[in-house]
Amino acid sequence: MKKLDLLKYAVLVISLFLSYQAVEAHDKNFQVDGTYISTKRDVTGDQKIDIIQVQGLPYEKGSKFLKKIELSVESNRHTIRVPLDAGYNPDIKVADLNKDGIQDVLVTVLMAGKDRLITSYAYTFKEGKVQELEVPPSVPVMAQFLDGYKAEIIIEGQNPVVIDVSSRKQTYDELGIYHDGKLNEPTELLVDPYSSLDLKSVLGKGKGLMGIQHVKGSDEREPILEIKSVWTYDKGWKLVKAKVMPVKAKKNE
Repeated sequence: MKKLDLLKYAVLVISLFLSYQAVEAHDKNFQVDGTYISTKRDVTGDQKIDIIQVQGLPYEKGSKFLKKIELSVESNRHTIRVPLDAGYNPDIKVADLNKDGIQDVLVTVLMAGKDRLITSYAYTFKEGKVQELEVPPSVPVMAQFLDGYKAEIIIEGQNPVVIDVSSRKQTYDELGIYHDGKLNEPTELLVDPYSSLDLKSVLGKGKGLMGIQHVKGSDEREPILEIKSVWTYDKGWKLVKAKVMPVKAKKNE
C-alpha cells in the first residue's frame, strides 16, 4: 500500500513538473523548430490574460519555409484562429494601435525571395471578436532618374529630394539608362513594399508603426534609397513623417 501511495506521489510530481515547464515555455516566447511562437497579454479587454501564438507547418521536415501559418488567440477556453500567408520567421508584437485602450496584435512574416520583404497583419480581438486593422499603405512617392547621374524622389506633401548616383555610373551605362550622362528615356525608380514594420512610440499619440522601404534603380537588386516612415492610427493609418536616406553603393560597383 505504501509503495502504491509512493507511486501516485511520483506521478503527481512529474505531472506538476511538466505542467510548469509548459507554462514557463509560454512565458519565455518559446520556439520549437521555428514553427511556434507565443506570448501572453490581454487582447480581448476582459482583464484576463490571453494566449497569443503563431503556429506554422514546415514545407518539409527541416525546412524553414512554413507552407501554412496560423495566428490564434486563446481566451476563456475559446480559441480564435486567423490563417496567414506562407513565409518565414513569423513574429508577434502586441500594442494598442487603434487607441481604444485594448492591446492589438501585429504579425510580420518574411516572404520568399532575396528582397527580404515582409507580409504584415494587424488585428484587434476586442470582446473576443477578430477584426483586421490592416497595416499602413506604402508611402505615396514619385521617383525617377535625372540627367547627370542623379535620382529624384518626391514624397507627397514634401519637397523633392535629389541624390547623386554616379557611384553606380558603370551599371547604369551598361543597362542603357544613361549615355554620356544623359537619360536615354524617362526612367522611374522601383519602390519596394515594406522590408520592416515595427512598433514606434509617437509623441503625444501613443504607439504607432515605423516602416522601412527600399528604392531601387532599373533591374537592380541593391537599393539606392531608403524610405523610413512613421504612422499612427486614427480611424485608419495616417502618415506622421517620412524621411529619405541614400544607401551607399557596394565597393564592387
